[in-house]
Amino acid sequence: MTAFNRILNRTMFLTAMSLCATLAPPAASAEKLILVNDSSPYCPFTRCENGKNGYVIDVAMAIYQAQGYSVEIMDVPWNRAIAMMNDGSADGILGIVRASAPKMIYPKSEVAQYGISSFSLMSNSWRFDGIASLNHVRLGLVENYAYGELDPDLKTYLAKKNENIQWVSGFSPLLKIFRMIDYGEIDATLEETHVGKYVLQNSEKISNYTISDRINKSPLFGYIAFTHRHPNSQHLADVFDAGLAKLRKSGQLNTILAAYGLTDWQK
Repeated sequence: MTAFNRILNRTMFLTAMSLCATLAPPAASAEKLILVNDSSPYCPFTRCENGKNGYVIDVAMAIYQAQGYSVEIMDVPWNRAIAMMNDGSADGILGIVRASAPKMIYPKSEVAQYGISSFSLMSNSWRFDGIASLNHVRLGLVENYAYGELDPDLKTYLAKKNENIQWVSGFSPLLKIFRMIDYGEIDATLEETHVGKYVLQNSEKISNYTISDRINKSPLFGYIAFTHRHPNSQHLADVFDAGLAKLRKSGQLNTILAAYGLTDWQK
């Protein structure tokens, strides 16, 4: 074989390899899963300021990464998170209760159990004593949180146009509400017990507050829910149910919860 033929053959070989590389299908990549989350810290559930994710995020990551998903957590204001679910620009939302968005696709299994308490300054003589006592207080609440699922009487109360209720939204709405209480602009708020205590401890103001016992008689459950806009949402919900059962059986759920000083809410 002449030198010219060797060069020609090599050139043809490299050209063929290049063409094959161009025509070959791209390597398979993990399916992306976008989960939206309230940008406000909601520790121990989501986004603790001490660098921890919050156990709900840890559970979601453990379940879906084990199934080969690439999970992206997007922290946005709560109203925007709801909007992204409604328009289908996000796959799922973390820690939501059914009353907030009944059209969404929910797993059978909850990921959180919430207890709600009232928070007011110790210097304020007002104390929560049933729904009727809310008529005598200026209340600050986070917009689009499902407080009404706590109790039918509370749901009826909140459905009215109460001038003594201020609805707060945007970044860190709970922190805004506590500042409003500190400045005397409102008197009290209702919030998940662990979360409210965490915010007050972080701001070193918990000693200034009176915190009621849990006011919801029945458990209030939080879920990882999925948008009704996507055809695969029911599959994602089924994956969650199977994954959570597996975490429980293996003991991994207990390990995740222990990092936040918690135990399994079903035990």
